[in-house]
Order: sequence, then C-alpha cells, then structure tokens
Amino acid sequence: SVLVQAQGRDDKVARKVSEAALVQDWSGEDADLAKSWHNDLRYYGPGGIGLAQNSSGYRDHVLSPFQAAFAGRKVAVELSACEGNYCGFFGRLHGEGVGDWLGLPTRGRKVAFRFAMHYRVVGGKVAEGWTIFDFPGLFEQLGIDFFAVAAAGGRL
Repeated sequence: SVLVQAQGRDDKVARKVSEAALVQDWSGEDADLAKSWHNDLRYYGPGGIGLAQNSSGYRDHVLSPFQAAFAGRKVAVELSACEGNYCGFFGRLHGEGVGDWLGLPTRGRKVAFRFAMHYRVVGGKVAEGWTIFDFPGLFEQLGIDFFAVAAAGGRL
C-alpha cells in the first residue's frame, strides 16, 4: 500500500545525510564513515572502481585511492533532487593530482570531472550508493583519447 511504501521516507533527512556523505567522502579527510553510512553498506561504482560491500571495502578500495591521488579536493554540486529516501546529485569533483588514480597519470594535473551520485538512506544513514563518473571528460583533461584507448582494448 501507499502508506507502507512511504513509511519512514523523509526527503529532508535523506538530503541532509546524503549531502554530508558526499562532501565528507569526496572532499574531506574524514575516514569515519559511521557518521553517514551503515556499516554493511553497498556501493556500486563505475568500471575500474567496482562494488564495495561494507564500510571497510568502501573506505579502503574506493575513497582512500581517490583521496591519496588528489589534494585540494572539492565537490561542486550543480543539481540535486530527493524523493522519499533517495537522493541524487550531479556536479564536478575538483582536485590537483598528487599521484596516479586508477592507473591514470593525474599527478601534477588540476582536474574537474563530472559525477552523478545517488544514495538510498535508511534509518538516518546511507545504505546504498551508486556513482557514475565522466571518464571520457577526465581522459580529455589528461590529454588522452578515451575512445581510442577503448578501441585498442583499454590499455594506456
């Protein structure tokens, strides 16, 4: 029924929690995911990043490599929407490369690449997150033709 489907779904809480997770995770230094995420979270990342099935996997295999590769990280949200306990954000991640990321030569490069991130909030914390990155746009900023690399089998 409609009442059961809407029960416990507060878009204001979802927005507050999702925005905090977005900023904390992608621009911050704080590795305490317990503030915004369930410990048994599910994170579905794009190719090259993949799936994290708990907070340690998300921290160690998704966030830490990104945070180690970029200094001066900033999240710039350009569009957002929430409905019930789901929120979506579109914007750009900014940073200056201090190391390589996902095998890409980002060191010494200032980049600003587009993202779309979606969150499902349950009980005041993020339970699931999905991310899309504009990898062709990032490759272009690095002087690499994404589509030529893809056509050649994906090797730089």
